[in-house]
Amino acid sequence: MTHVSYEAFCVKYRPLYTRYAAARLENTGHGARLAESALAGLAQGWSEALTCASPAARVWEMFTALVEATAGRRAQPVTSLPCPQADAVILRHRLGLAPEVAAEMMGISASAFRALHRAALRALSAPQ
Repeated sequence: MTHVSYEAFCVKYRPLYTRYAAARLENTGHGARLAESALAGLAQGWSEALTCASPAARVWEMFTALVEATAGRRAQPVTSLPCPQADAVILRHRLGLAPEVAAEMMGISASAFRALHRAALRALSAPQ
């Protein structure tokens, strides 16, 4: 059962993780390799991830930390925002994901995603 859940998770999220990593790293091939590496690393901790209140949130946290460590802030397309807000902008505008899909990917509710996204847009439109 756990193995099937892990495989289903990978099938569902691999394309999205690849697109996100490629956008952050500005390199499609490197993004795909990083997504594969992150998902392979998840295999070892999958049982533990399933014990979390939101496995998707735990995996997103791990994945984005790996991307951040690889990319550094210089590759962040929205450098003036905190990472969760920047992620909301990237997922919504750069990848074109619906709020519900982006929220599910981040492991948060759709309303929490919308609030995060609105805060990001307000911050971006505020005078510097």
